[in-house]
Amino acid sequence: MSRATTVLLIIALWAALYLPFLGSLEIRGEEGKRVMPAVQMLESGDYLVPRLGAYPYLNKPPLVNWLVAAMFRVSGIRNEWTARLPSALFVLLVALVFVAVPRSRLGTGGSLAAAVSWLATLELVAKGRTIETDSINASFFALALISWLTIGNGNRPAWIKFTIPWFFLGLGCLTKGPGLLLFFYCVVLAVAWRTGRLRELLQPAHWAGLVFMLLIFSSWAVPFFFKVNFSSLGQSWSHEFLAILFGEKGRSENWALNFPRAIAYFLPCVLLLPFVRFHKIDDSSERETARGLLLGSVVPFVVVLLLPGSVPRYVLPLAAPLSWLVGLTSASRAFDERIGNFHFPRTLARSAVAVVVVAEVLVFSVRAASEARTHHVLKPAAAQINAAISDHEPVYAIGFRYEPYLFYLHAPVCYLSSLDELSRAARFFLIPSKDLLKLQSSARWSSLQPQLLARTNLFRSNDTMLFEVTNPNQ
Repeated sequence: MSRATTVLLIIALWAALYLPFLGSLEIRGEEGKRVMPAVQMLESGDYLVPRLGAYPYLNKPPLVNWLVAAMFRVSGIRNEWTARLPSALFVLLVALVFVAVPRSRLGTGGSLAAAVSWLATLELVAKGRTIETDSINASFFALALISWLTIGNGNRPAWIKFTIPWFFLGLGCLTKGPGLLLFFYCVVLAVAWRTGRLRELLQPAHWAGLVFMLLIFSSWAVPFFFKVNFSSLGQSWSHEFLAILFGEKGRSENWALNFPRAIAYFLPCVLLLPFVRFHKIDDSSERETARGLLLGSVVPFVVVLLLPGSVPRYVLPLAAPLSWLVGLTSASRAFDERIGNFHFPRTLARSAVAVVVVAEVLVFSVRAASEARTHHVLKPAAAQINAAISDHEPVYAIGFRYEPYLFYLHAPVCYLSSLDELSRAARFFLIPSKDLLKLQSSARWSSLQPQLLARTNLFRSNDTMLFEVTNPNQ
């Protein structure tokens, strides 16, 4: 199979898995925390501090917000499809890199097997169809690992070996923080140990690569730290860290299901792992690389999922080493058709993988189409506001931290932390209903003489109220 044919096949599989009904669903889950800061960045011109409503969003670095803002700016369209497209494109990029970069080690068939395994990973398909941090973070990890396995396996200059992988790690830190370093170094140390390359990690070039990675992250982090409140930042990050270590309500109830769910997330490639036989890999270096990949994946898989506050999606980066392992085993014809006394023909295993891939295409497409017809929460709430105000006159949202239905408003939205900040030229403003009594007791409220125009339907136990200022002089 030619390289062009392989690329076309990968693009076709990607399009079938990731694009159907990509923009048909409302913004949901954590997606609003990636989309709403991006919109505010475009409107305010402040790309340094992500914001949710009137307040800084301190939980995650801003690279995903930047990607969404860039897609909105380049396309000129702000909708669910353009918001989610960056996630899907990063997954495709990794698949194409699998096809192109490691061909000298995996061959055409092995590279194709690795790319298909990556694209069809069940949880990656789910996250790659949303604009969340998981798929993009896993993609940067994959790019770092592929480049290290490929570039580092040769007589290339040390500065190249320790520059390109750590460049992708720096971008990964800007996506979801430094957590991907745990996965990267577990895999790298295991492979380096098995292949006798541990001494390479003591080279000055490695430390220079770490400095390069830190410089990438610091280019945003340093000015960001000086611009936000240190105590708020510390509280936010410590809460996230402690919630993972010790668990919290709403996150830890299903902890006992972490392992079975996480294993299912890696379908269909996990179906092939029981058939891998390392002794059938003729090249000793590749054989030890395969063993290192498996060992380096198992250790963080177990450690992370044992944490009371962890969830299975945290181990999604491990799709990359497992995909390389599938490609390497396929290239070396190191699959065995027997498990103990049971015989599973190779065609049966391949058919099972194909069935899973086809099922993913059908399930995700049908599910998205069904939810697009029946699941409407945000747009009806936004429609109430859109029907009451002009599309061109700004509406001021007061005291909001996170209300994703505002993404669907036609009018420009300006976020304020208090009623006292409301401009004298303002005509419409929104408040959370729970703040009504507090605001009504203020002198500014009395001077504005606001009239209630609309009250949204309940969303997450919070509804909002739209008012029109009837005394414009105030």
